[in-house]
Amino acid sequence: MVVRKFFSILTLLLCLVLLPVISLRSNPKEVKGVTVEPAPTQISSVPEETIPRDKFYAPILSYHHIARRWPQNSYYVSPEIFDEQMAWLKVNGYRVISFDDFYLAARGQGTLPPKPVVLTFDDGNRDQYTNAFPILKKYGLTATFFIIVKGVGRGGITWEELKELIEAGNIVGSHTINHPNLSKMSPLQLKYELEESKKILEENLGTKINYLNYPGGAFSQRVLEAARDAGYLAAVTTRHRVEQEIKNNDSFFTLPRVHVDDEMPTFIDWVQGINLE
Repeated sequence: MVVRKFFSILTLLLCLVLLPVISLRSNPKEVKGVTVEPAPTQISSVPEETIPRDKFYAPILSYHHIARRWPQNSYYVSPEIFDEQMAWLKVNGYRVISFDDFYLAARGQGTLPPKPVVLTFDDGNRDQYTNAFPILKKYGLTATFFIIVKGVGRGGITWEELKELIEAGNIVGSHTINHPNLSKMSPLQLKYELEESKKILEENLGTKINYLNYPGGAFSQRVLEAARDAGYLAAVTTRHRVEQEIKNNDSFFTLPRVHVDDEMPTFIDWVQGINLE
């Protein structure tokens, strides 16, 4: 009787000791009453292969100058029209996402919201900082800025301004050193334009440069492979489409974009994939 009572008490004590341990293991997010949030998704390792995806709607919009120009020029969008375009996206339920979010979703490592849009700016013109950046901040939006390295601080955007853009959540990508036709370059010239531009941007901005913009949209299979070898994760073209299609890993280096002009009617049509030809 005494022995049985002893073992009952011992069993009760063991349960009291082990129960918190078992509970902790079953709920690893809570340690001593503190909830540990999961780490945010970040681009780290890239899968060797990509599962092909059907066409999906995700327009990447392309801008150059945000400034007035008369007579009207297709590379110039006035600040007033740009503001109206950003407001239209917000009012009509479009979600502006970062290039990182787009890339991860296309890789199958994330999901896209309904009506996603990516904003991009080419060349690194200073009016992108003075005129576009305030409007982006006004609507709580971010974009990717593809920079021609030789223009930084030489009439174009400055290094300090680029750092400010990054601190505000924007992304910087490479538009090469000199903006040449990459498809007509020698292997050494091509390697220099791709690798050196990436290196200079990374060293001056202290951030990883993952994305490339082919100058003039000119590329070939050789250029595509050189871009991948240089360490880029994706590259954009001037192909005028709102739908993306990931057939294989090469598809990330032929991403289409929609070139935006200084008009609201065409902007509304093109974002929806209407009259793109």
